Parts: sequence; structure tokens; C-alpha cells
Amino acid sequence: MVEKEILKAVWRLQFLKGSTRLENLRKEVAVPGLDEVLAALIAKGSLEWVGDVYRLTEKGRGAIKVVVCTGVFDLLHPGHVFILRRAREYGDLLAVVVARDATVRRRKRVPIVPEEQRVEMVGHLKPVDLAVLGKEWDYLSVIEELRPDVIVLGPDQSHDPDAIKRDLRERGLEVEVVRIGEAKGCSLCSTRSIIRRVREMDKEGIGYL
Repeated sequence: MVEKEILKAVWRLQFLKGSTRLENLRKEVAVPGLDEVLAALIAKGSLEWVGDVYRLTEKGRGAIKVVVCTGVFDLLHPGHVFILRRAREYGDLLAVVVARDATVRRRKRVPIVPEEQRVEMVGHLKPVDLAVLGKEWDYLSVIEELRPDVIVLGPDQSHDPDAIKRDLRERGLEVEVVRIGEAKGCSLCSTRSIIRRVREMDKEGIGYL
């Protein structure tokens, strides 16, 4: 378990910083005897030490299962948390791709919460190990960078799993794509329902708008 947590931390730091220095790794994982565990991982062939940075080997990357989930995450609600918790069950590490403002405007509507705030809030959610902004014109390019093992779709996402797998295969990636068939059942478990309720309350004279 400790070794897997270290491998996950190395993966995350490699993605965020391009490399994993020991001082950064110490901030990520509070593990007694970290140096000894790192040495053991190098001996097993799961890590390599190049210069003053640690890198995952193919064996080390294969030891962790990376899951990706995507979405807008405008006005966070229990429905979002439900999907992310379910997505996290498919692997060891959950990376969430948050849609850019321009993408949301083009495909759905004007987002209420700006992209920087949405990705920050998603990153603070307990099931999430990494939250990043998507790419505006090529949504699969960030998937290429993350190189996940599994992509999890929510029940209301219109993406075709087979089309995603085919497009990624053309880019040299074999990724499992699954869809969660159920949604959280509550009165305000969608951004649309929250907006509608605020408008209703304003009409009732409560005065939120």
C-alpha cells in the first residue's frame, strides 16, 4: 500500500512538474523511511533514479491504474461527488479533466463559475487525485498526456464510448471506456436544477437574484 502511494505521487508529480524531485515527493507523501521504500522500488524495477529525479518505469506505471473522468463541474453538487466516487472505484488514481470556459460556451451555455475556480474546487474533492483543465479544440490531447487505463463517463454524457476508444486507438492508446448507468437521486443534483430553483426563489420574493 505504501509503495503504491509513492508510485501514485511520482505519477502525479511527473505530470504536474515534468519530474519528481525528492523534496517534492516528501511534500506529497508522509511516509516513514521514505528513502528506504524508494530504494526498494528502484531495486524492484518500479522506479528509476536519473540525476536527482525519480521516474516511473514501465513496470511502475503498470502497477497503478489511472482513471480519468471529464465534465464541466459548474455549481458543484452531490451528483458530481457521486459520479467521482464511483469513477474512483475503477482504479487507484482519479484524474479529472475540467472543461474550458470556451468549450462550455460552444457546446452548452455560458458557465457560471470560471474555469480556474471550477478546476480548483474539483481538485479539493476527496475522490480526486488530480484536476486539470481540458484543451479547447482537441479534447483528446489531454487524454494523450494523462495516458489513463480507464475513462469513466457519467450517465448524462453524450460521448460514444466506442468512438472514444477508436479515436484513442488511432493515437496509439488502448483505453477502457465505461459508463456509470445510475445518477444520484436528489432534488438539486444538476446545475440546471439549481439554476431553476434560484429563479423560482427570486420569483417568490426571496431575492437571490
